[in-house]
Amino acid sequence: MARHMLVEFPLLAALGAALAQVLPFDLKPVDRYGLTGWTFASLVAAFWMIPAALDAALGSAGMNAVKYASLVAAGFAVRAAMRRSPPALEAFFVGNFAWMAATVGLIYQEAESRLCLNYLADSQQRAGRGLVVAAVAVLVAWFALRARTLQSSFG
Repeated sequence: MARHMLVEFPLLAALGAALAQVLPFDLKPVDRYGLTGWTFASLVAAFWMIPAALDAALGSAGMNAVKYASLVAAGFAVRAAMRRSPPALEAFFVGNFAWMAATVGLIYQEAESRLCLNYLADSQQRAGRGLVVAAVAVLVAWFALRARTLQSSFG
């Protein structure tokens, strides 16, 4: 579970982000300020944090393909959105992801029983701890990435 959520998911999203850098496909007509891209990525992240979705991806090749495609598309959408979105919009969605990941991580750690049928309880615990760490890391990384922009915005 930890490997899926903390290694595979970010790598798939990073692949999508890399594709957004090299492909000439422009989302600007449907994503003027990046709102569509950030919203799509948030919905994808929220869906794949649901234990039943993880179980479904393990139990079905079709659902696993949907997982791959949606996470790559989410990475593409966020990278494309970051070109246009104002810092306040980015802060909202990055903060939203961080609290969502931290909350799910705490739930995974505190659950008295397994939430995913295909993973052991200790794997659930590791995923929970990792999600909390990832939540903090995402916030720090975003602030580091946008430090210059934020500094010029505030003075």
